[in-house]
Amino acid sequence: MKKNLNWILWSSLTLVILGIALNFYLNYFSLAYALIGVFVLLISGWGYLVQAKNDVNGVMDHWKRESYQSDIEQYTR
Repeated sequence: MKKNLNWILWSSLTLVILGIALNFYLNYFSLAYALIGVFVLLISGWGYLVQAKNDVNGVMDHWKRESYQSDIEQYTR
């Protein structure tokens, strides 16, 4: 899943950047600016996914650390 999502994201970012450059070259400025908006949305969506993944990993690490500490306290008392 991760490799597929990463490949789709990089390919879509590349296509958007090429589309922006092509539309500026062909003097289709409104379409180029619309693609800049799509580019910003892709970057912000990617940031949201990374932040959500980081939050999940942080909660899982905290949960593992707490369960490990409670096991130590249970067997040492």
